[in-house]
Amino acid sequence: MGTWLRNVRIEKGFEDTGDGVITLTEKVDVLIEGGIIKEIKEQAGDTSGHKVLDGKGYLLLPSLVDNHLHLDKGHYGGPWKAATPFVSVADRIREEERFLPELAAYTKERAQRLIDLVTGFGVTRMRIQVNADPVSGIRNLLEVREVLDRNSDRVSYELVAFPQHGLLRGDSLPHMREALKNGATVVGGLDPATIDLDLEKSLRTTFDLAREFNAKVDIHLHDRGSLGSHTIRRICHYTKECGLTGGVHISHAYSLGDVSREEARELAKLLASVDIGINTTSPIDAPAPPIPILKEEGVRVSIINDNINDHWSPFGTGDLLQRASRAAEKFGAIDEVSLAGYLGHVTGGKTPLDAQGNQVWPKPGDRADFLLVDASCSAEAVARVPSDRVVMKEGVVTSGKL
Repeated sequence: MGTWLRNVRIEKGFEDTGDGVITLTEKVDVLIEGGIIKEIKEQAGDTSGHKVLDGKGYLLLPSLVDNHLHLDKGHYGGPWKAATPFVSVADRIREEERFLPELAAYTKERAQRLIDLVTGFGVTRMRIQVNADPVSGIRNLLEVREVLDRNSDRVSYELVAFPQHGLLRGDSLPHMREALKNGATVVGGLDPATIDLDLEKSLRTTFDLAREFNAKVDIHLHDRGSLGSHTIRRICHYTKECGLTGGVHISHAYSLGDVSREEARELAKLLASVDIGINTTSPIDAPAPPIPILKEEGVRVSIINDNINDHWSPFGTGDLLQRASRAAEKFGAIDEVSLAGYLGHVTGGKTPLDAQGNQVWPKPGDRADFLLVDASCSAEAVARVPSDRVVMKEGVVTSGKL
């Protein structure tokens, strides 16, 4: 038995009214079978033999994808705790080494609370960063994986083995290998020049691990200025050399936001040439990768949650749509088409319309992972961040009510 999702609105195109561009929509009914869109009709007609849900006239959007989230060491879900004043990444690591053993008893509980939070806002797919280091071993990975598997009806995931205490500096290599044997499919990295203190050896070890385990790579790069830019160039080099085009992300990449526009564009072209994606929270307290330049050069950009009330920062609501709205405001996206485009940064690249206004989603055969919102179009959803939402994964309601 399939499900007819009736009375939902989908986007059909853009129209230039002479007084600005508007988004055209139409009301449709969607047949879902086996978690996949089977048909899209103006009216379903005979629905006998199928479950029927009323979509309340809400706008149908792709569900959200969080490409970088930590579930294993936060305060969210426990007593309130602000962060200590920030000094350096190295100091944060030393701080973490002290308190991680105390948090171990709460890992599963707090991971569940964070999953509840982000899936309630519309996330159905996540890339989870989990420490693999001498302090925790792979205990956190095993426990977080157990919690994620219990929530498989709400969210799919991939695990990053993350050497938070340094791959070389923290002697994390044996724990990284163990993590990659126990469910991790992405090799993480952290500031190879300033944490591992050996840029080339750190990157070579990271990419060798990726090749050994046929894994992807996700390097957290906080280093700014010329050092950060040089590191990006070396990551691009290793990506090409190791045949990992399309399989590498750089998270944060603050240096892209504090170099000249000319250098940022040159780096964007280089990133695009080996299809390296950028993950960013679009921070307001640090240089942010220039999303418009990256988009123009064809770089995949994901806006992410990263940390939500942990020892790095007390902030974060868990709402990726709000993050996308902040990024759009930061980079001056105020017109209909530009605002709509920012939705793609929190959906894994999916938008109902392409930049020319052609309808590209939803289509029969697409997975029925939806976010239904009380908004007239994607641009309004990004700008106004509606609170009334319904989330569906593979055609089943996982949050909200229909």
